[in-house]
Amino acid sequence: MGTMLKMLELMLRQKLLGQGLKGELNTPLIVSYAVTRACNLRCLHCHVSAREAMPNELNLREAMRAIDEMANLGMEALIFSGGEPLLRKDFVLALAQYCEDIGVITALLSNGLLMTPQTALQLKEAGIKAVGIPIDSVIPECHDHLRNLPGTFQKAVAAIKTCLELDLEVVVTTMALKDTYDEMPKRLQFLADLGVDEVAVYDLVPVGRGKDVMDQAMTKEQRVNLIRWLQAMQEDTEMTFTMSGGIPLYPEITMEMHRNHGTSPKDLLIKEFYIHNSVGCHAGVLYFSLRPNGDVYPCTFLPIKAGNIREQSLTEIWRNSAVLNSLRQRQKLKGACGSCEYRETCGGCRGRAYACTGDYLESDPVCLKDLMSQEGISAVDVKRFGWCVG
Repeated sequence: MGTMLKMLELMLRQKLLGQGLKGELNTPLIVSYAVTRACNLRCLHCHVSAREAMPNELNLREAMRAIDEMANLGMEALIFSGGEPLLRKDFVLALAQYCEDIGVITALLSNGLLMTPQTALQLKEAGIKAVGIPIDSVIPECHDHLRNLPGTFQKAVAAIKTCLELDLEVVVTTMALKDTYDEMPKRLQFLADLGVDEVAVYDLVPVGRGKDVMDQAMTKEQRVNLIRWLQAMQEDTEMTFTMSGGIPLYPEITMEMHRNHGTSPKDLLIKEFYIHNSVGCHAGVLYFSLRPNGDVYPCTFLPIKAGNIREQSLTEIWRNSAVLNSLRQRQKLKGACGSCEYRETCGGCRGRAYACTGDYLESDPVCLKDLMSQEGISAVDVKRFGWCVG
């Protein structure tokens, strides 16, 4: 049966109870595993500065042992990322099949350049439930510029069509930047016309090569307007959104806006994976990132080493890491985040705080508290969070 019963349970939880994933605090419900740092692109915003493979990337046996430990700790879903994970396609297929056999739900993030019909079918047969493919602009030259290679827009579109034709779920990942913000309505209409109904909108976190384009991060006004616009679009279309890149109070803001308006977003896979727990930033709390060489980070956007699975057991790292444990104690937060009424239910993005201040416990300069106040949403209304993908 693999993951079929688990997916059915998730669907029923969402439809009958309005709830997604649920788990105990300090359990890594979702893990992001970068299987390689190698990449066939040099994207300007890449948060891991992907280029060449690390010389000491985990082998299949090591990765399977890590997956066993993750599952024992309570992991429900594993996201394969990179670099470009399809550069280790056989490795990913073997791990996906292993996860399917032990009941762990899997997804994959790819730039789409290697997504042939055969590869898409292999991924589906191995148990991959969804593939994330980027579209960062409907202007091909703009997308190609950000991805740093001509022709990538057309290849990404072809990859999306290939997956959809095989009924492999596609979640388009799209970067919302200061200079491309105005085209977002046109971009999402383009995706809807393609048949895409789930979109993960990235708000730039200046990590990796993203530091060099941090002046392109959205303004506060753009960010607030975008959240309101996404919520309104969910009322009128069949699309559902998550927001990645350090917006801990999304989707709760939009969910509460829907409640106030008497509406709700469509029951799709993204919504089923909203985590029904009011912890906001989940770095080191309900999520961690495994790097290609076995390093453990609290989050893909928070590049601080908590340990290495070749030196310690993953269980020991998860339970005893000083970095992870400090992230679980919100009373340690500093500045405005430390004194905020949303400290426990938001906590700010620890990755952005670290990127902007050098201290992962400092305040996140991006704050949506004013928006919550304007929409009449209080801290006690926060019941769930979406997950950052990367």
